Amino acid sequence: MDFSDFAQLPANLQAVVTYQELSPQQPLFHQQEPSNAIFAVKTGRIRLLHYTESGQVIEHYLVNAGEVFAEVVLFTNVYVCSAIADEPTCVMVFPKQEFWSALQQSFSLSAAFMEQLATRLHMTKVMLELRGIRSARERVLHYLRFAAHPVERTVLLEQPLKNIAQNLGISPEVLSRALTQLEADGAIARNKRRIQLINQ
Repeated sequence: MDFSDFAQLPANLQAVVTYQELSPQQPLFHQQEPSNAIFAVKTGRIRLLHYTESGQVIEHYLVNAGEVFAEVVLFTNVYVCSAIADEPTCVMVFPKQEFWSALQQSFSLSAAFMEQLATRLHMTKVMLELRGIRSARERVLHYLRFAAHPVERTVLLEQPLKNIAQNLGISPEVLSRALTQLEADGAIARNKRRIQLINQ
């Protein structure tokens, strides 16, 4: 299910959904604010992050169009992180009690919700594994192997390189150097944002 598709939503959610437009870097909510809604990205992208007591910013992950976020508010009274628009973004706003009721009443909604959470958990585990690889070259190569189409062995870099680098726990400059090194080694071939993995 695409949570940003109004027509796919149960009738009770269609009746209560509202929309909020955000400019780049505009916050949607801050951590520890009282929680009253769960959200889906209609267009654009949301960055979830956490501020430590010392002022350090810890990036969580990016939420893309069609994905829900802030789902933990179904079980808490405050937002546990902050949400910032990464680009011009439109979010769908669902009152959390109505969303919870819809999950209980609609099997297709609850199944899609669980699938998205399971996918997000798996991706988090993969990124943690990748960050455990010390060599930037090998870290990037393993990422490309994971993201590649299983038959064509190609990767289309749809996100900005800075976002991919951030997910991998390296700087954009290190990512760029690693891609250049992999290409020079004959491990990949690049055509703009499309990368072909070469069998070795």
